[in-house]
Formats: sequence, structure tokens, C-alpha cells
Amino acid sequence: MEDFYILRHYKGLCYSRSTSLISRTAPFEDRHCHDRHELIYILQGSGKYIVEGMEYPLHPHALYFMRPYEYHCAFPSPEGAYERIVLRFDEALLPATVRRIPLLHGMSGNYFSTVSQGAPLRAAFETLGGTRALLQDGHEEDAEALLHATLAQIILLLSVKSPEDPLSETSATVRRIIEHLNAHLCEELSLDALAKEFFISKYHLCRLFREQTGASILTYFNAKRLALAKQLIADGENATAVAVQLGFHDYSTFYRAYRKQMGESPVRRLK
Repeated sequence: MEDFYILRHYKGLCYSRSTSLISRTAPFEDRHCHDRHELIYILQGSGKYIVEGMEYPLHPHALYFMRPYEYHCAFPSPEGAYERIVLRFDEALLPATVRRIPLLHGMSGNYFSTVSQGAPLRAAFETLGGTRALLQDGHEEDAEALLHATLAQIILLLSVKSPEDPLSETSATVRRIIEHLNAHLCEELSLDALAKEFFISKYHLCRLFREQTGASILTYFNAKRLALAKQLIADGENATAVAVQLGFHDYSTFYRAYRKQMGESPVRRLK
């Protein structure tokens, strides 16, 4: 990875711009979900992007908007560069009037194309590039102010723009499985029981789910549980109690999984 810079976890906001060089021997791996909203703006690359089983095209000037706990993964084409801007934020950073916008709370509208009639959105993301110079000069508070103002502008611009339809939608079966998993995050996962619940063989269940979501059932389920764990711990709950609540048999297993996905230990983070 090269050309990477970031304003990390500064008062509920994380901004980064990065380029990954993709090849057939070094494919890109990025499957996850968060406890915050996320905007991803593509500067370079092609391929596909999957959000909760919905497949969208990946191309320059594509914009993906993910709400908390929406599982997403990028599949950039090999033999090229994948460059993107990522803006992850806590909803509380937005003005009260902006927080009421339906886009922030709905379960549809993940992909926006800014290729045509998207000049204001493209300009807003180009404005974000100014944070690099501000940070290099030691003006972190100015960088934060620029990010907050531009973030609110982007949300407002998206709220009046219609999202694009997916290239392919999740099948009814996978959609029901996703709903079931999200409703039972605090229970132990059994593939045998899940296959029985949906009258499908375990092999076909796993193959169909991976085909349409880009992840195995276990990977998806654990990502959702750990994102929820992060939010509960941030809200003040004890990490050990959260591990038990979310169905982990022992704290060490929870600790290793959490640290691997979040890149930090499961301790309370002050907002």
C-alpha cells in the first residue's frame, strides 16, 4: 500500500486516502462492518463492491455509503491500482438538522455514481484533500473543522441524489438468512441448525451465502458480533460481560478475534 495518510479516530471521525496495488498473486482483502457510518469514494480502480449481498460496480467516481453494521467488501480487478478515500464518522458529529435525513437511517441506497451530474460531490471530496496540507503544517483543529463541514455537505448532496440500483440483488433465501443472523447475534451459531431452519443442505447454504455476500457465514456473523461489541464497550459496558453476552465461550477467544478485526484491544474507548 502506498500514498496513505489518515486522521485517525479524531473525536469520532476517521479519514484516509490510500492506494493498493492489486495483482493476481496479491489479491485485495477487505471485508468488514463498523459501528459507525462510512463513505468510500473511488478515485481509481474497477471491479465490484458488495454491501449486505447487494452487488454494485466499482469504478472511478463511484461513492458507497454504509450505515452502522452493514457488511461490505471490495473486489477490485487484478493488475491495477485501487485508490479510494474513506471517511468514517459518528453521526453525532453532524448538525441536528442533517442527522434527521432519511439516508442516514434507511436500509437502501448504498451506491451513488458521480460520473455524470456529480460535480459538487466530486468537488467536496477533492476539498478533503486539503486536510493533508493542514495536518503537515500542524493545524489539526483546522483539518477537523474542514472535515466536519465537508462531511455535512456530502450528506446533504447525497440526500437529494437518487441511489443507483445494484447489478444484482440478494436472493430471497440469503436475505432471510442475513435477517436471521442479525436477529441472533447473541446466540451460538450452528450451521447445521441454520441449514435445517431454511430447508437447505449445509453445503448449498454455505456456497450460496459466500457467492452473494463475498464472505462465509462465520466471517459475516463474527464481524457483526464484534462491531456490536465495540459499540457496547464504547457505551461503557465491561468487555468480559460483552464477550459472554455475545456468545463467546471464553474471553481469550473474544480478545483475539476482537484485536484481529479492530486492530486494538477490547477496552473502553472514551468518546
